[in-house]
Amino acid sequence: MPEIQTDALGTAGAVFMLVLALGCAGWGGLAVLRPHRPPQPITGPVWLARVWGLSYVLLGTVLAARAVGQLFGEKAGWAVTLIHGAAGPLMIFSVAVGFACRWRTRREAGDDADGGRHVRQRQT
Repeated sequence: MPEIQTDALGTAGAVFMLVLALGCAGWGGLAVLRPHRPPQPITGPVWLARVWGLSYVLLGTVLAARAVGQLFGEKAGWAVTLIHGAAGPLMIFSVAVGFACRWRTRREAGDDADGGRHVRQRQT
């Protein structure tokens, strides 16, 4: 039977990581369940919001599993490592595509390099 560790600092760190993991999974879950109204940092097509949300749900799940393992003195299994390896690239991909979509939208609107200011050119 696994026992909870008695080191106060290690326990506090594991509990903090567990709370952070649950918040991360909840935030990603909002984007998965409501892709038309994702949280503020992600903009773009619906599929992009779902990929971003899924990566956050996976990351939160992995962090929660590692925090619980740390509380009970267990090492992370191969499945946790595999999921963590999938969550990182998904998150990087979704953030990069989100920036590209935002840049393209601004570019099509004519709001590119000058930050939204339209400078009147002198006629000669």
